[in-house]
Amino acid sequence: MEEGLRLSAAMLGMNRPPVLVFVDKGVECLRPGAFSDTGLWDYLKASADLAGVYVLPQSLRELRLDVGDLDSGLKAMPVDMSRLAEMAADSDVVVAL
Repeated sequence: MEEGLRLSAAMLGMNRPPVLVFVDKGVECLRPGAFSDTGLWDYLKASADLAGVYVLPQSLRELRLDVGDLDSGLKAMPVDMSRLAEMAADSDVVVAL
């Protein structure tokens, strides 16, 4: 996860806003207080503010969470699998971590 957040910060610095989609156990990163390292939190918050973050509802269900359990400051937006596929198809680069 750390590498992905650092990569997203670098992309922001190059004026290439990333599209971050959290799936499976990665959804845990969106919960309040998920990071003890404030630098990582800053990377995530900057990406959320400038490019937005998305979460797969199926992953939320599997973890018995809903959007209300996530950090409200991130404004994570649910995205279904069909839209996720469209987003990936529209992207120049897709990285999974």
